[in-house]
Amino acid sequence: MGMRYEVFEHTADVGLRGFARTLEELFSVMAAGMTRLIVSSETRISCTDEIDIEVEGHDLESLMVSWLSELLFQIYTKGFLPGDIRSLTIREPEETSTESDGYAVSAAISGEEFRPEAHELVLEIKGVTYHMLEVEHLAGDEQGRDDEAKWYAQVILDI
Repeated sequence: MGMRYEVFEHTADVGLRGFARTLEELFSVMAAGMTRLIVSSETRISCTDEIDIEVEGHDLESLMVSWLSELLFQIYTKGFLPGDIRSLTIREPEETSTESDGYAVSAAISGEEFRPEAHELVLEIKGVTYHMLEVEHLAGDEQGRDDEAKWYAQVILDI
């Protein structure tokens, strides 16, 4: 299994948890999970356009918030629906520029322009919160739910 996400209830909000083998896969699965909360899972997203995204965070938690927030910006402001993450790279603090004091993620994402006649929006997400936010590397005894998962993330999305 390796990569998956699950949705959980939270008062007036919605929660999203992701499990993956690598940190890069974790960021991908969280993006996929959030996108499928917004757009019906039956809606096909063609991969006709591509955008590049780069965001930074002082730690992995703030990087996850920046990443998902940028995706929300692309969806709601630019009208771009992400369909597939073609490449995703996470740079650790020592690998980022001297102007940065933390982590960075860069990704090439394919998708298409939102078209109301083709895409059913099922949920409006207003923002990504820091409440109950977790991004963790799992030790062997913590894997429980999925033996292949080495990384776990949880985020609350404001709806």
